[in-house]
Amino acid sequence: MSVPATATSLPTGTQLPSAVSGSTSAANGVNSTLTEADFLTLLTTQLENQDPLNPQSPSDLAAELAQFSTASGVQTLNTTVGSNAGVQAAGLVGQNVAVSGNTLILGSNGSAQGAFNLSAAAKDVTVTVSNSSGSVVATLDLGAMSAGNQNFAWNGKGTDGSAESAGNYTYAITATAASSGGKVTATPYAVVPVTSVVIGGQSGPTLNLGGGMSPVALSAVQEVF
Repeated sequence: MSVPATATSLPTGTQLPSAVSGSTSAANGVNSTLTEADFLTLLTTQLENQDPLNPQSPSDLAAELAQFSTASGVQTLNTTVGSNAGVQAAGLVGQNVAVSGNTLILGSNGSAQGAFNLSAAAKDVTVTVSNSSGSVVATLDLGAMSAGNQNFAWNGKGTDGSAESAGNYTYAITATAASSGGKVTATPYAVVPVTSVVIGGQSGPTLNLGGGMSPVALSAVQEVF
């Protein structure tokens, strides 16, 4: 015996806007886009009212779910990557950035780069480099510098002229004011490479850094090299 085809009506309140009402809603600023809740309502209604002698095949149901999941995922990805912050963060991969810290990363090429900010012009700036045990291994005289962001390079050589081992070092800055002769506040920055980016966090993109440094938010970047 065949079961006659019947038309099924959606429960009150679950119908989607018609073309006419949709146009009216759009004109009134009401969202008429099919949402995840709408999809689940339609799916539940479809399952409740399907022909018991000819139910929807599992493969068709799986295909519907996969299509919705793909569309939802692509929409989320476009929203995240399409933001200015996401594009900007992705463009930093492979570059060096200055973030808060006084770490100097001496590479295998025998050089390290550092950066800092001077609160005022200085007639003499000195950088003291120390190893992991706290012993001073090098002293750099940078001379006079203006206020603002500054950077320097260390050739990896110690006070005796020998090459130091690759790895992480720390540094301290001493700056003498050009006008009064007092001390100038110097804020050190660690210059480190960006190895990858995590997009989609509640606080925005996060940068993964090399040299064993902890990840930082995009907003923590002071300068790009």
